[in-house]
Amino acid sequence: MSVETVASQAVTACLDAADRILRADDIILKLQEAAGGEADGRIAVPQIASVARLARRLKILIARPLLIGGDEYDIRVWVRARPVEDGGVEMGFSEWQETPHVNVMENAASRFAEVALAPEGAEWRTDAQMRFIHVGDGQGFAQAGDEFFEIFTEDSVSRRGVTANIVARRAFFARPVRLLSDETQRFYLSGHPLFDADGSFLGYRGKASIAEEEVAPAAAVSAEAADVAETEPAFPDFGRRLDFALRQPLGRIIANAETIKGKIEGPLRGDYASYASDIADAGRHLMELVDDLADLQAIDRANFTVASEDVDLADIARRAAGLLGVKAADRQIRIEAPKADESAPAIGEFRRALQITVNLLNNAIRYSPEDSTIWLRSEVEDGVAVLVVADQGRGIALEDQERVFDKFERLGRDDAGGTGLGLYISRRLARAMQGDITIDSAPGQGARFTLTLPAADA
Repeated sequence: MSVETVASQAVTACLDAADRILRADDIILKLQEAAGGEADGRIAVPQIASVARLARRLKILIARPLLIGGDEYDIRVWVRARPVEDGGVEMGFSEWQETPHVNVMENAASRFAEVALAPEGAEWRTDAQMRFIHVGDGQGFAQAGDEFFEIFTEDSVSRRGVTANIVARRAFFARPVRLLSDETQRFYLSGHPLFDADGSFLGYRGKASIAEEEVAPAAAVSAEAADVAETEPAFPDFGRRLDFALRQPLGRIIANAETIKGKIEGPLRGDYASYASDIADAGRHLMELVDDLADLQAIDRANFTVASEDVDLADIARRAAGLLGVKAADRQIRIEAPKADESAPAIGEFRRALQITVNLLNNAIRYSPEDSTIWLRSEVEDGVAVLVVADQGRGIALEDQERVFDKFERLGRDDAGGTGLGLYISRRLARAMQGDITIDSAPGQGARFTLTLPAADA
C-alpha cells in the first residue's frame, strides 16, 4: 500500500484489555508482522502499545505523534487512542508518512544547499483552509482572506514541491513559485505545518522572499552555500537520524521492561520484577534526554522562531494538571489548578507554552514531599499574562536560583530524575515568545516559578 493511499484513508485498530488485536486494517497488520507479532496476538509495536496502555490507565483520549523505526524506512503517524468498555482501546491513525532511510553524509551537501536558499523575507501564516491570516510587511503578494492556491502556482508539480508537501502536511524549504496574477514575479517559499495539541491541523507558517533571478537547482548553489555545506557538520540531518535511531530501541526496551514488570507473561520473582522496573525507568530517562537534546538542537540555532497565536495560560495550566495528575496522585500530591471559568489570554505558541508548563509542574512534583500541594495560579496584569507554579518543596538558595537555568544543571542531584536541560529549554522558549521565567524561593520555603507572556489584546 502506497504512502499516498494510506494518507487518504482512515486507518484503525482495536485492542482488548490484554493488548491483543481484535481487528485492524491491513497496514497495521503488516506493521505487526514486521515487528514479529501475529495478526490476532498482542500488539508487537512498542510505540502503539505504550499509547494504548496510557489511554487505558488514564481512562482518557490520548492523541500524539509517533515515530516508528523500520529496517528500510521510518513511519511518522498521529495516533488517537480512546479507552472503551472492558478495558479495550479503539485506535485511529492519520497523517501517515513513510520516509526511506538515506545515507546522511552523501545527502548533507544538497540538504545544506537547500537550507542555505531558505528565504529571510516576510512571514506569512494561513488557517487550516489555507487562507492567509497574516502576511508580513514589504511583499504585498496577498491579503488576509486570500486563498494560498489562488495566489501562487508552481512551474511543475513534483514530490518536493510546495503543493505536494502541503497536501502531505510536510515542511518545505526555499521552493520556487510564481504569482498567478503576474507570472514574471517569482518567490522563494518556506513553510512548516502547525498542529493543535490533539493533532488537528491548524495551517502553515513560513517566510517568502522575492526571487531576483531564475531559481537554480539544488545542486547548482552559490559558492557561499557550497562553503556552508563543506565546512558545517551535517548536524541537522545527523541529529534527526540519531534521534530516530535512539527512539526505536529505547521504545522496545521500555515496552519489554514494562511487560516483565507487569508479569503479563506469567509469574516472576519479585526481585526480577524490580530489576525490570529499574530498566524501564532508565529507558524513560534516556528517552527524556533524547527529547531534550532534540529541543536543544532546535532552540540553539540562530534562526529559531516560534509561532505567535492566541493562548490561554489558565487553560494550559488545567491541561498540564490533567496530564500529570496521575503522577502527582502516586505520591499523594495535590494539584490546585485554575478554575474552569478562569482565563489568562496571552500571545505565544500553544505547544511551546504547554511544554513549559508541563516541565515546571513536573519539576514541582519531583521536588515536592509526599502529601503536599502544588498551586497553579494565572492572571493578567499591566499587559502581561502570568502563570505561577508554586510548591512546598525544600526550596532553592538565592545563590543557586540563576544556576538552575543553566544547561545540565541539577544542583548536585545524583538520582536518575531529570536531564538538567528542562529549565534551560523552558526559559529559552519563553523568551522566544517575548516572555520570561523567573524564580522566587528560599531554603525550606518551597519554590515559585513564574511564566510571563505578553497579554492578548482584550
